[in-house]
Amino acid sequence: MAKATKEVVTQGKSVEELKEIAQTLQAQLTEHQKLANHHTTMATKAQGALEVLLQLIPKEEVEEMIAKEETDNSSNGEVVES
Repeated sequence: MAKATKEVVTQGKSVEELKEIAQTLQAQLTEHQKLANHHTTMATKAQGALEVLLQLIPKEEVEEMIAKEETDNSSNGEVVES
């Protein structure tokens, strides 16, 4: 007599299908985490470069640039952080 196998089903998916979905999600999560780390690194580098450049520009002109940007952002409905 052949052994009967019981297939566990969750929302129409077998355990094997759920395992495959879990592996796919894990791979996607890993890729997104790598991209997020890369973006964080690039943002940090850009911030450092900006800080160096702003030190090369006279303080009064930097303040004018900031004031203009805040005016432009507030007229576009953006929230300006201080």
